[in-house]
Amino acid sequence: MEKNLPLVRSVKACVTGALLVALPFLFFMLPGQRILGPLPALYASLLILYLLPTALCLVTAVCGLASAAAGLAAAMACMYTLTGPQGLMLSALYLVPVFAAFLIVLRFEIPFWKSLLAMIAVHAAALTCVFLLARGMAGGDLYTGAGNAVADFLENWDMGDLMLYQMYSMGLIDLKSDLAGSALMQVAGGYALSDAARADMLLSVRSLISSLLRGIAPHLIVSQSVTGGTACLLLSLRFGFLAEEKREFLRNEPAVEEAEGEKKRPVNFPDLGMPPFSQWHIPRGIGWQVGAALAAGYLLRASNTPALETAGVLLYGAASSVFAVQGLAAVNFLQKKRGSRRFWRVLVPLLLSGTAIPMIAGLFDQINNFRGLRKPPEPKEDFLE
Repeated sequence: MEKNLPLVRSVKACVTGALLVALPFLFFMLPGQRILGPLPALYASLLILYLLPTALCLVTAVCGLASAAAGLAAAMACMYTLTGPQGLMLSALYLVPVFAAFLIVLRFEIPFWKSLLAMIAVHAAALTCVFLLARGMAGGDLYTGAGNAVADFLENWDMGDLMLYQMYSMGLIDLKSDLAGSALMQVAGGYALSDAARADMLLSVRSLISSLLRGIAPHLIVSQSVTGGTACLLLSLRFGFLAEEKREFLRNEPAVEEAEGEKKRPVNFPDLGMPPFSQWHIPRGIGWQVGAALAAGYLLRASNTPALETAGVLLYGAASSVFAVQGLAAVNFLQKKRGSRRFWRVLVPLLLSGTAIPMIAGLFDQINNFRGLRKPPEPKEDFLE
């Protein structure tokens, strides 16, 4: 265990990594955050969902297990403080299996592509379990329960009327035309919504949150499974290797100078055989299958049958995420070809990851093969010859 997963890779890195992961959650636990109601719990939940699994894997590879353990403990303490035992249980149900899977693939040095599939599968299983458990806690209808919770918060929050009016001004929620003229009333110290306007806006908020979650939740499970599992393994292996390579150089500088020109993997870092990110691509045969799934999902999403609509969302989410990863690899390929610095090769894909550009780039690369990574199909022999 010590060879591949040391408790501390260096004291400085261990302390730095632990602080970077733990500080946001410690901030959300400050007493002054309570005036914001459930917002700190929402921000902490989003951090756990989107960033914390990757952060735990990254600091494990770069700093050591102690940093990841400190960050995980801070996140769990934060969720228990803000949401109670239920939030703690949901967070642990998501984080612990994903982190355990990462430790297993590193400890036993499972080949990279098998490790990647395992990380994606564990992400999907953990998120599905969290979704089903949360739905059970909400009485069987998670979407309606979430809409009611948001509406109740806005109704009781001191700044709720301001938030509702801003949402109405932006066109996010509706208000009956006969109430629009008398929606605002002048009160001591400013303006407030009339009771009728507030009730109508809250009803629109409930409908908005419920409809959004019905479309987002299935897509989130598959897209976050693909992107999250990929980010956990890619970033941790890449930056863990670079950090250990630097330490190896500092510990053994003469040996490195004698072997100049030979790239030697540090003995204290696992080798899963990960290819350079710029070379990641979908094989030609699998690419057609993923493309068919993308097209089918796009069409099925418009179905009036709930089961077919959900199937379409799942298919489209999975296929678009796969093409998006390939698109980011293609962007990295172009950046390397242009001689971009490592900082930009990290920043640009991060900025693009929240847009549709990577998926489009992945489709373009699959069709045109501009990187030249796929072998052209062999011509079939003419039976007349």
